[in-house]
Amino acid sequence: MLLGSKTTGADREIIQFVKETLRHSLCIYTKNVSNHLKSLPFTKRMDSTLATKEGKYHLYMLEIELVNRIYREEFKRSEYKFALIAHCLRDFRPGCRSEEGEFEAVCRGCTEDCFIHLGSVLLKKYGIKPYISVEMDQERLFRRLKQEHPSIGALGIACIPELAMGMRLCIRTGIPPVGIPLNANRCARWMSRAHETSFNLEQLEELLK
Repeated sequence: MLLGSKTTGADREIIQFVKETLRHSLCIYTKNVSNHLKSLPFTKRMDSTLATKEGKYHLYMLEIELVNRIYREEFKRSEYKFALIAHCLRDFRPGCRSEEGEFEAVCRGCTEDCFIHLGSVLLKKYGIKPYISVEMDQERLFRRLKQEHPSIGALGIACIPELAMGMRLCIRTGIPPVGIPLNANRCARWMSRAHETSFNLEQLEELLK
């Protein structure tokens, strides 16, 4: 199907087939989405990220996998590589001792169990500069970095909807992206307060090899 063309009956059948195939394969990872959507206050239902439906999660998951496959080698060839790691991955037991970096906070390795620390150590092993993503104008940042580093690649570790959106922004800016989704959405945006979450370290290293 070409962009801008009308959707035919055959196209709709293909789209429905893809959605059903994804649902059967990925529903094990999205069991709590419907309950989450029912519990959302009316004011938060206007937030397109928080209100992401289960089928959209599956499409985002497919998109992230495809983007990783398409841009992985170009990312690895980039001379300057940086990563944005979701702040909800930190160890919540002590106070975070991160310090100001070039454009976002950087991990100081306060505790060995902190996923930001574990991810940062692995990323540095592959020559990737890790930063803790808290709150920033990503589009402005990406455009600035693209000007400073013509050969640049970006890696994201974030919740599925925000990772997919970040990858799209990178592509529009001319930056090859790769990324790893969190194991669960547990920041204060989804829940009444922030809870610790995690991601698959083995999956990250496999992506970077």
